[in-house]
This record gives sequence, structure tokens and C-alpha cells, in this order.
Amino acid sequence: MLKKICLIVNFNLYESKRYFARKFAEAFERKGIKTLILDWEQYEDKTLPLKELLAFSPDLTLSFNSILPLSNGQFLWDRLHTPHLAYLVDPALYSVDLVKSPYSIVSCVDRGDCQALRSIPFNNVLFLPHAIERELASDKTIEKIYDVAFLGSCNDYETIRKQWQQKYPQKIGDILDTAAELVLSDRYISLAEALTASMNQHAFSEVNIDFLDLFSLLDTYTRGKDRVELIKAIKNPKIKVHIFGRSEIDRCDSDLDWQHYVGKQQNVVLHPPVAFAEAMEIMKQSKICLNSMPFFKDGTHERVFAALACGALPVTSSTKYLEEHFKNGEELISYQPGHWDKVNDVITDLIENPKKREEIVRKGRENVMTNHTWDSRVDYLQNVLPAMMIDIIT
Repeated sequence: MLKKICLIVNFNLYESKRYFARKFAEAFERKGIKTLILDWEQYEDKTLPLKELLAFSPDLTLSFNSILPLSNGQFLWDRLHTPHLAYLVDPALYSVDLVKSPYSIVSCVDRGDCQALRSIPFNNVLFLPHAIERELASDKTIEKIYDVAFLGSCNDYETIRKQWQQKYPQKIGDILDTAAELVLSDRYISLAEALTASMNQHAFSEVNIDFLDLFSLLDTYTRGKDRVELIKAIKNPKIKVHIFGRSEIDRCDSDLDWQHYVGKQQNVVLHPPVAFAEAMEIMKQSKICLNSMPFFKDGTHERVFAALACGALPVTSSTKYLEEHFKNGEELISYQPGHWDKVNDVITDLIENPKKREEIVRKGRENVMTNHTWDSRVDYLQNVLPAMMIDIIT
């Protein structure tokens, strides 16, 4: 039985993971489970949070953030001899080192990632979609001043492609081009599957290639292109598209931002980036929220659940999981990879027919509040974690 959980947090872009940890902790507390949130970045002396952690003596540590192993290759929870739940909200390949720890339990928001980890083999895997707080709701007194909102970074895919052309021989560039076409045209193929299929298609058998680097380049490129093409597709001059986000410069040195890609589009309005808590307020003021996630083909994203909870209609890239659990056209709206040309007519219809839009939001919100709150995630973990934890510590 779960009694005490320590949530370990740190910085991430837009502060979403700190927000998740706080709301998850509140849900645990409501179920009678004591929590401690340790924000490592707030301590100059890094021994202090460790002392607090030891004094709290949790049954389980949990983090949404990536945590690097210690200098000896072990993780913090290996030293503590305490099970750790790594709640991954990014593609699992970036955190595959977690499987080296016998104390790791890894959850993924995409079922394909779960399957990939189990094939390693690694058995301590859970499918745990994103969630939102049960109290999140729209405010009827707030005017919906934004027709369409997009909250997210600009991934400079043109520079990314130039980067791989300079770094790798042409054959690798051709492999990445083909893989990108697959990701942005196939409804269900994952990034890793597309990259592997492209290697096979190009008869590439080099075993020493850095697969993770190619995966990361492919991920960043397809994220950037899908977002830009989605926004460009909304051509109706009467419908304003408001973008809140920055340029994503982690992958490459780049000056190409939202202004470069869509700044000249007459119906696009650019805004500075906002933290996740403020993003909720923007969603409450939005009629439609865009969500692009070509990196998850069988999973979820917090923007879908948060938008519906806030009274905005998500127009999201399709995934197998969403298709199974939400009725397209009745509880949300999805678009298919590579079929951006159909988005304009769909969004125009939704803006011009507010009753239709509001009914979809109402049904979608009911689904979210029934199945996708942090409280429902706690209920699930209370059922499945104790047995896994016993296996780990015995």
C-alpha cells in the first residue's frame, strides 16, 4: 500500500512539469497518501534536498523530469534502495538508460513506447497517459477573445535538415528524408519505426550509427514541420491564429523562429511564450486550441485534456489511443498527418457554428473529467504499483 511519495522536480521549458507535480501531489493527498515535493533547482547546497528525502523516507520517488545517473552510473534511487516511478511525458528513447536500474518503474504516455521498452526486455512498464486537475474548468464570465490558439515552441526544421546534410553523408540524409515523409504521412507509424523502415528501404546496415542522434533529428524536424504546416493551412483571413511560444534552440543554433515561418501570414498573431499555468488562462479565452504531436502516434498530450477542461476545442494530430477513447467530431477534432489542407474548412465550420463547437467541447470535457484527472491516475497506481514495488524490493 502506498503511504508516502516524494516527487522530485526541476526546471523545464514553460514549467509544465512543476505544474504536473504539484497537481499530482494534491491528488495523492486527497487519497490519504503523504507527499513531499523536492525542487532540486531551488537548493544551492544539493545535500539539503537529499537530507530531506532521507528524513521523509518515502515508499516511492516519482519524477516527470529526466534525472541523469550519478558518476558511478547508478541513479539516486539505487542508492536509496527505493522504487522510482519515472513518469515520462516525452518519447521514451530519450530516457532508455532508466532500464539499467533494478529500482526503476517507467511509465509512458504512448502505448508504442511501452511496447518498445518491453521488447528490450524491461518489464516494469506502465501506460500512464497525461492528466489534468479535477478542478480545472472554463469561466463563463471570460470572453473567448482568441479564435485559434497554439501554445508551443517553433522547431526550426529547415536548419535541422541543413544540419544533418552537413553532418552526415548523403545516404543518411536520404534516410532521414524518407523517414520524415513516413512520419508525416502515416497515421500510426512511430518515429523509431519510420527510421528503421527507412534504413531497410535504403539497404543501410551500418551497426555503429548513432541511432539516438538520428532519432532526435527526425523528432525535431517533424515536430517543426507539422506545426508550421498546420498553422499555414488555416488560410481564412477572418480567423486569427494566436501563437504563444519561443524558438526552440536546444537542437541547433538558429535565428529562424515563428516570425520567419509564419510571421508574414496575415491572420497570424505572435505572442511571447507563457508558463503552463498562464497557458490555462489562454485556453479559457480560446475557441480552438491546436495540438501537434507527430512524436506520439498511440498516446496523449496534456494540451488535449487541458483544452477540453478549459472549454476550448482541441484540433489535434490523430493517435490510435485518442481514436479509441474519444469520438472524432463528437468529443474532439483530429487531423491526419500530411492532410493539412483539410484543416481550414474544418476550423472555419467550427468557428462559424459555435453551438456545434460547444457541444463537442461539452462531451469531450465529460470524458476528460471522468477518465483523465490526476485523481484517476492515483486510483490506477494504487492498484498496480504495490505489487511491482514488492517485486523490486524483495
